[in-house]
Amino acid sequence: MSTPRHLLLVDDDADLLQLLSLRLTANGYRVTGVASTEAAQAQLAMDLPALVISDIRLPGKDGLALFDEIRAQYPALPVILLTAHGTIPDAVEATTRGAFAYLTKPYDPKILLAKIEQALSLTASVDGNADEAWREELISRSPRMAEVLSEARLVAVSDASILIRGESGTGKELLARAIHRASRRAKAPFIAVNCAA
Repeated sequence: MSTPRHLLLVDDDADLLQLLSLRLTANGYRVTGVASTEAAQAQLAMDLPALVISDIRLPGKDGLALFDEIRAQYPALPVILLTAHGTIPDAVEATTRGAFAYLTKPYDPKILLAKIEQALSLTASVDGNADEAWREELISRSPRMAEVLSEARLVAVSDASILIRGESGTGKELLARAIHRASRRAKAPFIAVNCAA
């Protein structure tokens, strides 16, 4: 039996938060619900989820501010934004800024579930659901390293060229090998280029 994917829900409406938590748990997800941007930031630091679902209207910092902070700290983490006050320009701006989806309340639960599945299928597993053989040489429990590995997994399935930089001995070649193993080119030879002076 596989470990359920972890979702972080952010909404200050306690009833809606509970209803959505129950619905997503019933669909096989592990759900953490919080009522503010600050609580969401604390939760992200403790237990990085596979996806964030956030209301836009929140007390204090709003959901867009939270989204911007997630983009800065965890660029590969998908975010679905929910709002009761949505407009087409707002939706265009949110998706242009990198939100995976923007849904207006009341939303169709089937559409939300479909968007969650789409987002999770496009991102690497940081919860241990995916085959981990590609990264077997990289051992870490750090949320930041989990994010690096998530980004590496996304790069691996793309045709993008990458440059890995860092101090000597930090594992650049191990990360390059992991990306190669996770890519469509995994059966081709791995050739490391060391540009040390």
